[in-house]
Amino acid sequence: MRKVTDDYTPEKAHDELIAFFHPHPDAVDVINSLTRTESCVLAALLLDSKSLTTSGYTIPADCCVNRASAVVHSLEKKHSFPISSRKVETESDVGNKTQQSLFFITKEDQERLKKDPLTVFSQCHENAVAKKESQAQRDLRRLVREYGEDGVFNMIKRVANDAEGSDKNAG
Repeated sequence: MRKVTDDYTPEKAHDELIAFFHPHPDAVDVINSLTRTESCVLAALLLDSKSLTTSGYTIPADCCVNRASAVVHSLEKKHSFPISSRKVETESDVGNKTQQSLFFITKEDQERLKKDPLTVFSQCHENAVAKKESQAQRDLRRLVREYGEDGVFNMIKRVANDAEGSDKNAG
């Protein structure tokens, strides 16, 4: 499987992403804040409609990169790019069935990014915040079931007190 850098050096990826977002200076600022690996991955996904997975897996993908999920997570959460994924069944190193993520950017999202990237970034950020809040609510419901309301309130008080004094106890 081809490494993402076989098609995009960091410099080429950066230059082509800048050209893609040239009409949108705020989006160019986002491109300038990407790491070299993020630039290479984004260029392959956005400019060439490639699919991506983590190096070392045998699922059908156009290219691979070490720690693909970490790079994609950063592009999604830190920079608000709309990266889609789907699970593909594969075999692990020891022969067990497992699932691996295949990452891509849909044609619709590519077109939306070309036309109005800031709106796309804003929508992705709002979706991420809503998802995080929903996950926190599920976690709290589980804790209330497990420890009761009073138990959860006591934990919150202890955590709040620990946070205030954490610097005093460091070292």
